[in-house]
Amino acid sequence: MSERSILTQVRAALVPTLLMSLTFAAVASAVSLFLRHQAPVPDMNVLSPKLAAYQAHADVYDTVFIGTSRTFYHVVPDDVEDAVESAGCPRPNVFNFGVFGLTGAEQDWLVDQVLDAGKGTLRTIVIEDPLPEARALDNATNERARFFHGPAEYEATVKSISSFPESVPKKIFRFGIFGAGAAYDLSGVGRAAALFFPAPEKPVPFKLDMEFDGFEILGSHPTADIDARRRDFLDHPDKFEAAMARYGAASDENVAARAIYLEDRLRRIRALGLNAALFISPDPAELDRTPRVGVELARIAPDLPVLNFNRPDAYPTLFERGLWFDHSHYGEAGARALSRVVGAELCSELTRSDAGAQHAIR
Repeated sequence: MSERSILTQVRAALVPTLLMSLTFAAVASAVSLFLRHQAPVPDMNVLSPKLAAYQAHADVYDTVFIGTSRTFYHVVPDDVEDAVESAGCPRPNVFNFGVFGLTGAEQDWLVDQVLDAGKGTLRTIVIEDPLPEARALDNATNERARFFHGPAEYEATVKSISSFPESVPKKIFRFGIFGAGAAYDLSGVGRAAALFFPAPEKPVPFKLDMEFDGFEILGSHPTADIDARRRDFLDHPDKFEAAMARYGAASDENVAARAIYLEDRLRRIRALGLNAALFISPDPAELDRTPRVGVELARIAPDLPVLNFNRPDAYPTLFERGLWFDHSHYGEAGARALSRVVGAELCSELTRSDAGAQHAIR
């Protein structure tokens, strides 16, 4: 058989195979998107109970902090409220909407939920610089990630990955994981079975103790992982010192795009007539990144409040090792110390900013 005839046969077999694959992908995607629309929002650890609690009592809170575990474990609403009042501003009612592992697309979605539920009462939203998108396939295909990998989140995820200050190869890798997660969701794998054949007994939804308006003392609910992190921190003071040494070190990562990314989100909130501020928590593991993002944002948008506390030179007492539970999170004493500073500076920044002059906390 000649080489030409072999190629002809390969082409003859390849064309219908490709057409069949494309047809299958189109049908599977259409069915998956339909089933996605019919499916309820999944129950997500911490995020779901916090959202339910906020929606049920949104008329109580005029100030919401939205962020990662740094917000969850570092912002004590009562202490922030006391400090705001002591600084001369009207006392706010603060809700802590910190969520483990909060990424950019998730934060955008949460802001929308808070804006919708808080109409008429909400005055101030303070956001944290969200975490980067997943770099592990498991983290892009679990139930929570799958919910945030739908078409409505594509643009937000692309912007988050594109703006994050890291090398091009790392960004490409994140885009690959994002693409794999989106493809997994579009495939519809498991979606019909979950919708039409639900488990006979659903697990009891996780309930969060809302006594502290969303704040939780790290270590108050011990787990094997939390205990291990605490032991590692106590046994390795050298790691803390190494992290602290990152502050001020030269870095090739450009933070300008991330500052613009955050400015866009803050201005969207401001455009609705609300106060908006960026909260940058102390975090030794991020001393080479988040402080520079805050400085850059303050430079390009001087009218926006930037609460940049990840600066050992400006806030040395907040970096005393005894305040920390692990290498990135405070214990109770650290959280309360930080929250008092947060409240005082929030009052000052909102009074100074254009938004504060028009929409002061009340």
